[in-house]
Amino acid sequence: MAISSSSSIVTRIRVLTLCLFLLFPFAVRAAGKAIKDSFVSGGKTRTVYLVLPDGLKAPQPVPLIVMFHGSGHNGLSLADKWKDIANKEGFIVAAPDSADPAVWSTTADGPDVLRDLIEQLKLRYSINSRQVYLFGHSGGAVFALLMSMYESEYFAAAAVHAGAWRKPREYVAMNVAKRKIPIAIWVGTNDQFFPLLAVRATREALKGQGFPVEVTEIPGHDHWYYDIAPQINKSAWEFLKKYELPAEQHYAEYGDASDAARLNRLIHETDALRKRADELRRQAQDGDAEIQKLDLTRNRAEISAIVAKELELLKQSAAMWLEAAAKADSAKELRLDERPRLYLSLIAQHNRKNAELVNALREQVEILLGEASAEVTQAKWNEAGKKVVKLQQEADELLKQMEKVAN
Repeated sequence: MAISSSSSIVTRIRVLTLCLFLLFPFAVRAAGKAIKDSFVSGGKTRTVYLVLPDGLKAPQPVPLIVMFHGSGHNGLSLADKWKDIANKEGFIVAAPDSADPAVWSTTADGPDVLRDLIEQLKLRYSINSRQVYLFGHSGGAVFALLMSMYESEYFAAAAVHAGAWRKPREYVAMNVAKRKIPIAIWVGTNDQFFPLLAVRATREALKGQGFPVEVTEIPGHDHWYYDIAPQINKSAWEFLKKYELPAEQHYAEYGDASDAARLNRLIHETDALRKRADELRRQAQDGDAEIQKLDLTRNRAEISAIVAKELELLKQSAAMWLEAAAKADSAKELRLDERPRLYLSLIAQHNRKNAELVNALREQVEILLGEASAEVTQAKWNEAGKKVVKLQQEADELLKQMEKVAN
């Protein structure tokens, strides 16, 4: 028997799903290639290039390398050079663009931006939080060295090519490091921008403060990275993968720690959770099309297998909606004006309502596992569908209120 009367319910739910996807953009995954993607930080959409290795499996956490391009370039200039080894070794590459292509800024591109990038990636991919590394070239190398000091308990190690500290204020960064993060530097003996004297001085300063540091001087090599990228990348990865954080990541707060800044970050984190929860619900409902083709009496085993998969996805979706609700509720601790407080309250209510909706879908799907006749099963299905429709309407109304407050 085909459960055809559920089609209107499914259609309405998928309309809501489409609306939510329009609110929360997503990227198409292209395994093993450098793909252009985006993330949000400080209320702004930023560009990042990702390499997602072939065979990436969600339950298996993998390392992540965050990369900083040279001045005048973009993230693709590094991500494209790393795609082969990332695919072979099974780690993710994230290479963001700097706010100003000519320079990396500790304010415009600094720790808060990097954390926003990494935490949003964690919501989409299974990342080993103790194996998050830094790599940089040229101006990006200087920036990587600085970030490794500022967030020494957030990143496991850093490797750079053609970069060093040349200004007294850059050396001061060592004083804020709470962990002696391992550092590796590769430099050509003919580098016209970062001479050996500067690299060696950086090495000695780091060693003097107790940091594990390695410097490799490449005879006859100049500043140009791209011709020998495979060699540099292989050596850098061999260095980085030796290190893991001794404990879970700890982020040190820098810059604007106001309630307004934390509010923006909270909204972006909540939005990412909402998007993922809705994606899981959509994946679960993809099984409906398969069930429509089967007969409830003759194909019980096949239907049961499909239902089991749907139930697990719906369970994960409901849990993620509730996690998003809890995160939105945490805004109560912030000193906010009435409008943002109301907005976060509505987000929390909408998230909980979606959790109810998903659980109602689970109850409806579980009906197909019963031993009742096809006619009785159909009647129960239709009755459960009324609850689903009612919850969907309530979620729609909350979404309208959210949009009204946001505008």
